[in-house]
Amino acid sequence: MPEGEVSQARDPEANLIKGKFGVPMLSSEKAGWNSILVEYWQMPAHELPPQLLSDYIINLHFKHPTKAEIMWDGRLLSKNFTHGEITILPPGMSCKGISLEDSDFLVLRLQPTLITQVAGELGYADRVEITPNLGVISPQIQNIGLALKAELEAGCLSGRLYGESLATALASHLLQQHSTYRQNIQSYTGGLPKYKLCKTLEYINENLENELVLAELASVAEISSYHFARLFKQSTGFTPHQYVINCRIERAKKLLTEKKMSIAEIGDAIGFQSPSHFIALFRKHTTMTPKAYRDRS
Repeated sequence: MPEGEVSQARDPEANLIKGKFGVPMLSSEKAGWNSILVEYWQMPAHELPPQLLSDYIINLHFKHPTKAEIMWDGRLLSKNFTHGEITILPPGMSCKGISLEDSDFLVLRLQPTLITQVAGELGYADRVEITPNLGVISPQIQNIGLALKAELEAGCLSGRLYGESLATALASHLLQQHSTYRQNIQSYTGGLPKYKLCKTLEYINENLENELVLAELASVAEISSYHFARLFKQSTGFTPHQYVINCRIERAKKLLTEKKMSIAEIGDAIGFQSPSHFIALFRKHTTMTPKAYRDRS
């Protein structure tokens, strides 16, 4: 397993929850996203057993309202979670509670290594603490959570680059808005220098058959992942994952028109996980299947 990838085998509290409540409605477990695990749960009233958290846990509540009793900072609190409220739990925090009603929520689990990495890129002090929060409204976190949930519902068609880009954005927001230490982040404008942009675009087009990741592209541009994603969009008008997908679709069109390879071979040659994944994403971006596009050519 790649370094940093979320592993259920070494995630005791996740296994504890799954053992008690079954499996989530949706999960990114097989999506290959590094440093983040996303799960969508629908549960009847239940008791959450005591657990010592090893990851950053962000819960986005959907059902309105949901009554719960939670042991928080040594005190037993009663809480009505409303739609859109967010709970933030840092590693090392002891947590237990009882949901007195049916609950509907999205869980975002960030590994500490990602927070540490992004904190270093943003120039934060060596020790950064994310503040626990029981029921905060954050449009930014909600938008990221809903985008990740939509990606799960679509079968993770956009690939690993998309999930990891959103994870980096989430880590950055937590550091800037929910940490005990606030840092003035240097804002870069004007996009990537031309030579770095050309080098990155060339690398993307030469490696479309591979599973490209954010840290890899940022390394090619010799810049941090956080700043790379923003400067790349300033330069191209696209996020890195949008640009990669567009390149793959355009390459697929060219290969389909040439009619020298099978549809399965084309999908494999430009980095799609399976023929069904290729067909679904091609149809999403062109409104037709690869076969229909080839027959029309």
